[in-house]
Amino acid sequence: MATRTQLLTSNLASGRTEEALSDARLLLELLDETRNPDDREGIFWSTTLANLACGRIEPAREYAVLLAETARDLTPHHRLHAVAMRLMIEELAGRWEAVRAETAHAEQAVAENFATPCTMNARGLLVCALASAHAGDEYEARRLEASADGLKMKGYGQTIDAPRLRLALVRGDLEAAERLLESGEAMYFAELAARAARLDALAALGKRDRVEEEARPLLRPNTYLEPYALRALGLMRQNEDLIAQAIERFEKMGLDWHAAETRALL
Repeated sequence: MATRTQLLTSNLASGRTEEALSDARLLLELLDETRNPDDREGIFWSTTLANLACGRIEPAREYAVLLAETARDLTPHHRLHAVAMRLMIEELAGRWEAVRAETAHAEQAVAENFATPCTMNARGLLVCALASAHAGDEYEARRLEASADGLKMKGYGQTIDAPRLRLALVRGDLEAAERLLESGEAMYFAELAARAARLDALAALGKRDRVEEEARPLLRPNTYLEPYALRALGLMRQNEDLIAQAIERFEKMGLDWHAAETRALL
């Protein structure tokens, strides 16, 4: 099982999403013979990520529920991962009210896991801050952002800084956005959020050459990142057909908030 999990992780990191989904299906076949709760949690974690990469949001939510149920009887660190995964799914879906509804739970999970340094501690709080910013509650956004900063998790690149990058975009702080673009790569599990945020930031900054460089390799059907690439390219090329394709892809994945945001650009 460890080899299959490593292969899935490698495929995700390399953008081979369909291969990662196949790996996940093979891992799920091992569930009946997997008794160790830690190993079962790993299967659900990896399967959730593979489904997200392929834009399969509803299946990802279902596996995240199983992840949380398995983590319930494990350590605070496992439980934090389950909460952070739930937050990341709704972050990727643009369901900000769902994230806000999880804020108290997220803060509790971070507090319980305080003794174990983890990027998910800060990342989860920043995603909650982002949801508050989208809701127009800047006081709460700043409070949560300060809590994340207080954890002093530095040097993890856009694993943590992708939500900060999105906060800068919501606030119209393009100077901060440009600085955060250079903070370093994300770890594999945060790659989707980081790449999507980067494309939106590069487009907002009008960096056409970098949009072309980063977006074109992401024009792969049935992936979460394809509509972001289409949207960014459409904006830079002033091509409404590409933006319309992005809307269609977002709607196909059930990402209504993202579709509406994109439609407003036409």
